[in-house]
Amino acid sequence: MKSTRTQTFRRRIAVGWLPVVLLFALGGTATGCSGASGGAARTYDPGAVSGGGAGVTTGHTMGHAMPTSAEVDTAWAARPAYVQGANARTQEAYAFAIARPDVVDWMPCYCGCVAMDHRNNTDCYMKPRTEGAPIVFDEHASFCEICVDITLVAKSMSAEGKTLLEIRVRVDGMYGNTAPGTDTALPPS
Repeated sequence: MKSTRTQTFRRRIAVGWLPVVLLFALGGTATGCSGASGGAARTYDPGAVSGGGAGVTTGHTMGHAMPTSAEVDTAWAARPAYVQGANARTQEAYAFAIARPDVVDWMPCYCGCVAMDHRNNTDCYMKPRTEGAPIVFDEHASFCEICVDITLVAKSMSAEGKTLLEIRVRVDGMYGNTAPGTDTALPPS
């Protein structure tokens, strides 16, 4: 009897971890992270996205210190080749994510990157940072359309003056059934 229980337990673990193993083996393509870098490259001015929408309170983040304009400008000027050569949408999403972690930190990502220990959508663009530390880019969003789409929804709704909670509800509704999402706390109300 103990042998049957052990086999059942092992089978459940194998089935539970199979999607995670496949995600890594396929490089994210099974969950929607596919080459998003086609198209003409443009340069974005991250300073153009640093202002908050009427409904968004700036300054509160989860793991990514809010950068100053100078920090954003410095990071953008030194952005890696995978951002410089990305399509216009991807560059726009990178610019918004590095300038506005106070918005993007509250958005989960539904591309399956939770298997990479990502905590929120900002983790797809940059490594966690403390105040005053340099911005270190992450390559993941450069090839993941879902990451970019989520960020651009947040950018658009922020510009419309929507609250963080309104943005989050939209993101969850649009992408919540795509792949396992990050364990991202709800924004403050």
